[in-house]
Amino acid sequence: MAEQPHHPEYLVERLAVGTLDRLLNLLFARPVQAVAMVFFIVSLIGAGALSLPLATESGHPVRFVDAWFTAVSSLCITGLTVFDVASHWSAFGETVILGLVQIGGLGIMSASVLIVAMFSRTMGFGIRRGLAAENSGITPGNVRPLLRLIIGFTMAVEAALAIWLLFWLVIGHGFAVDDALRHAAFMAIASFNNAGMTLWPDNLMAFRSDWLFLVPVMATIMVGSIGYPVFRDLWTQRGWRRISLHGRLTLLGFAILLAGGTVLFIILEWNNAATMGAMPAHEHILNGLFLSVTARTAGFNTVDTAALTDQSLMLASFLMFIGGGSAGTGGGIKVGTAMIVLLIVWSEIRSKPDVEAFGRRIGDHNQRRAVAVVVLGAVLVMGMGYLLVALSPHLQPREVMFETISAFSTTGLSTGITAQFTDPGKYLLIFLMFVGRVGPITLFAALATRGKPVFYHYPKEEVLIG
Repeated sequence: MAEQPHHPEYLVERLAVGTLDRLLNLLFARPVQAVAMVFFIVSLIGAGALSLPLATESGHPVRFVDAWFTAVSSLCITGLTVFDVASHWSAFGETVILGLVQIGGLGIMSASVLIVAMFSRTMGFGIRRGLAAENSGITPGNVRPLLRLIIGFTMAVEAALAIWLLFWLVIGHGFAVDDALRHAAFMAIASFNNAGMTLWPDNLMAFRSDWLFLVPVMATIMVGSIGYPVFRDLWTQRGWRRISLHGRLTLLGFAILLAGGTVLFIILEWNNAATMGAMPAHEHILNGLFLSVTARTAGFNTVDTAALTDQSLMLASFLMFIGGGSAGTGGGIKVGTAMIVLLIVWSEIRSKPDVEAFGRRIGDHNQRRAVAVVVLGAVLVMGMGYLLVALSPHLQPREVMFETISAFSTTGLSTGITAQFTDPGKYLLIFLMFVGRVGPITLFAALATRGKPVFYHYPKEEVLIG
């Protein structure tokens, strides 16, 4: 017999569901703050799990700073590590790390809404706004179907790479099936989410000449870092001229950076015997291409990053700072942001009143936001880099600055000095990874009070520039 509305258990259930809905809608009514807060809470939960003796191969717990560093690096899909993933962490620890990577890639807000949808009978407008804040281009009215598509898209791409790598590791490299499955699953999730972690102690250096391994990995990295909104545009609009301005700017920026980075890395490392100097020409192309892809978003390496020339480290720093696409798994200031700033400069050079691209005008709000992101990013990198250099006199400044940019851009490339930072230095890197994933504007807006509407404007006056 169905429960009556006045039945105590029914009333308790309805009260619990209603309270959960109200609390969650209250939380997500201010999505900017919610993004930062949920990331922070989940990172602490992950740190707690990694602090357990169960999480390490030795059975000894790690210090909280190292556990939190690993958790934040995983959740923020960075890839910087103070321990070798395969040898230090147990199967439980690796599972926690992989889970944090997956959660970070999907977006904490998306995962939160999925959990709420499973247990709650209604999804409030505030929660839908929260998801929209994490995934640009998603409006409050179409959250449910788009959330299913995002998760389905992610799982499909990861599954495709995992199946291929499982096959190729067994057939092409003689791995045992169970070992190949473990590596393939880890690589698939890390690649799509641009995490830069592997279960091999030398990252991907053993595969530096393997086109059938590296090309699918690169393709998956690019798919994850470009961002779901662009692929949705390509699928629904079916034509270059019909996709959004965001999609066209992102794809054009990716193409320019990919081609330019590949050519420059090949030239700069052509005679470097410690990296690509002894390789045949076709491997120069493969590894130059891989460097160009991974330096922007992922953090994997097929050559020793510490052995790169100073010019290559500068190029990699530039690519890391720009990063991937908006609402993608890459970090940095984002390709679209960089393209808008370049268009602003080009418009000023040509003395044009509007900033235009592909027959469209970019609004003033977009321009101010792009400039703010670049300036905040540069200030953070320079300021935190200066502090880290001061806190690490035993390390080379160029390597410290490289690590700083890698942390902020959530790329994960390292010259091998991550474990050598002092505890204050690790906390600063944690802060940079957190800011880099959540976003400078999002984080600073989360710390600020709600602005009040302005009903007046001061008189305008010109200021000399240059």
